Amino acid sequence: MKLYPVEMEVAGPIAMFARPDTGCAPTSYPAPTLSAVKGMFESIALLADGAAWICPTKVEICRRVGEPGGCVNFQYYTTNYGGPCRKPDLFNKGTTSGGSSMQLYGTVLSDVCYRLHGLVVGNQWRETNNPKHHLQDLFIRRLKRGQCFRTPCLGWSEFVCTYWGAFRHGITEVDSTLNLEIPSMLWSVWDKPTAGAYQPEFRQNVRVNAGVLDFQGYDAPREWAIVDVEKEGGADAE
Repeated sequence: MKLYPVEMEVAGPIAMFARPDTGCAPTSYPAPTLSAVKGMFESIALLADGAAWICPTKVEICRRVGEPGGCVNFQYYTTNYGGPCRKPDLFNKGTTSGGSSMQLYGTVLSDVCYRLHGLVVGNQWRETNNPKHHLQDLFIRRLKRGQCFRTPCLGWSEFVCTYWGAFRHGITEVDSTLNLEIPSMLWSVWDKPTAGAYQPEFRQNVRVNAGVLDFQGYDAPREWAIVDVEKEGGADAE
């Protein structure tokens, strides 16, 4: 069966892949989650009907060529929050002294660069065309042109990427000296890859080996199993 790989590099000064257990003072995981990587791919291209979608396979944590590696950099981040989870006495204060927003403190990643790998998967043909090939072609074409469905971000939407595009060989490289273990990591937020219901899943003892987080080394979420039904006699049939 033919495979439909996609890949891209993203980079930015700040990233936040929040650990749910850190509550209202969020702290980032040291690497992007599977759901976050899926969202980055979909910021370039996606099919609204869910006939095909991009499943992340691995993340390579990178550094600039010649720079020291082997560590992940964190920094403190403070922002104003005006959402519904504020204290009740902060509502309806308007522009009075102190304002109606609250300050939110977080611990974010700084100066990040990732190479993302994925496969376009789906479960059926649509009469005369292959949605997997369609999505792969759409993704590659948009990435080459610098186009996107929405601006790619590194976790929180305000942390937009300063670079997204093809791998920058000779400028960045995989940080092969980085090895770490994440005791528990959010794996997926929804029970299905498209049009799913809220049902978070976690994986334990997730390893980053030589700068690589391999999603394929762990069980897929329960309802994410892919059954490829190729069109009989089609271009992908073997």
